[in-house]
Amino acid sequence: MSLAQQHSNISEEVMEYLFDQKIRERDLIAEKEELKQRMNKIEEFLVLLQNRDDDLTCMIATDNLYQLSTVRLVREALLASLTASMQPYLKLHRKLLRLQRHIREDHSVFHLLNEP
Repeated sequence: MSLAQQHSNISEEVMEYLFDQKIRERDLIAEKEELKQRMNKIEEFLVLLQNRDDDLTCMIATDNLYQLSTVRLVREALLASLTASMQPYLKLHRKLLRLQRHIREDHSVFHLLNEP
């Protein structure tokens, strides 16, 4: 028996709901991965600043904008940015876990209803 025949008694709305949930899961995973990459990049910059004198002058460059600063100020700004990125990351992570739990529950109900 083919997969289409097994699930032919499932309404289109249910299939659409499950499909939408998987799309939402994929979007949340992509967003979470983007935040994680941003935090990893910040952590790499912090590693570069390890064992540096706090009062050492350094140059910050973004596109065509250059600014002189100290290691301490750059480190503090990076830590603030990392801290600010953590809250949305954790919120997304919890939202994703909740969605995945609902998807598992929906699939288990789905399979129970389709048992012969």
